[in-house]
Amino acid sequence: MKFDNTLKKKLLKKLKSYMNAEAEQIQQEDDGLSKVLKKLKKKEKHLESLIASERDKDEREMLEQELQVVHSQRKKGITLLSSVRKKGKK
Repeated sequence: MKFDNTLKKKLLKKLKSYMNAEAEQIQQEDDGLSKVLKKLKKKEKHLESLIASERDKDEREMLEQELQVVHSQRKKGITLLSSVRKKGKK
């Protein structure tokens, strides 16, 4: 059976995509987590600026609680991102 060059290239490209499917999935997870972490960091900084300018004690406490929640979410995300990156290196 004889293949022409264009068919060989197509078959090799398909084979390569099957072989790298896991790497592509890991890369997509990495990209998604990175985007979420950037948004959380931005929200964290925004909350910090709101807290600094807030005069009302009760409102300030509410903002600080929200900041703690966002901070803990970001820490969990960073841990997850590092584990995804380690998985990608293997």
